[in-house]
Amino acid sequence: MDHPSDRRPEWHVDVDGCVNFRDAGGWPTVDGGVVRSARLYRSDDPIRITPAGRAAVERLGLAMVIDLRQQTQFSRTPGFVEPARTTHVPLVDQVVDHTDPPPLDTPTDMADLYAGMLEESHQQVGRVLDTVADQVAAGPVLVHCAFGKDRAGLMTALIHAAIGVSAHDIVADYTRSEGPAHRRRTALIASPLDDDPPVARLPETLFRAPAETMELVLDRAVAEHGSLVGWVASFPVAATTIDRLRASLVER
Repeated sequence: MDHPSDRRPEWHVDVDGCVNFRDAGGWPTVDGGVVRSARLYRSDDPIRITPAGRAAVERLGLAMVIDLRQQTQFSRTPGFVEPARTTHVPLVDQVVDHTDPPPLDTPTDMADLYAGMLEESHQQVGRVLDTVADQVAAGPVLVHCAFGKDRAGLMTALIHAAIGVSAHDIVADYTRSEGPAHRRRTALIASPLDDDPPVARLPETLFRAPAETMELVLDRAVAEHGSLVGWVASFPVAATTIDRLRASLVER
């Protein structure tokens, strides 16, 4: 059964071959603004994208695609757009060891995994935020990883935090990956490509997006840094990045 939010067409972007391509706009901000639609997108990868899917992506007029996957994933197939409009910033070399996965049975386990990813990729996170701020003034930006849930989910959460989206709505955006991630896992198991990762060996919970996981991430961020904006500023971002993100992504 689909997750209820999967039936909301206003944020889903129909890209044939992808299951989790969506608009990260439309959320209210705490100061009365709204995140611009058709400006920031998030997605799973283009491994199975069709010619029709590529045409749909081209119609979005993307100024930049930021690919967060490790090198082995990045090298599998051409990206969503040509290299001149692609920035590769691998957040981690390997999200989970397929041969010896860590405990991933609870939302706390997933939050701990995310904390490790952010700590290991501290410099890269700053670079991604700076790149979005640099590029989004010129046109739409897509941030993606493999499933569009974990690395892309964390970067979208940080961008939303920077521009004033509430914790409640950051969590809601994250949970929208629940249904698509489950469908992608099922498809990879049913019709694997030769170089697909062995997802059947990994805990099924790795492919879920429970609200409790992102709630823990945000609660810890506020406890450590005082606020969600303080969390964003804790990464090595340019002095103007947060203001530029707000200027480009929030409409009044």
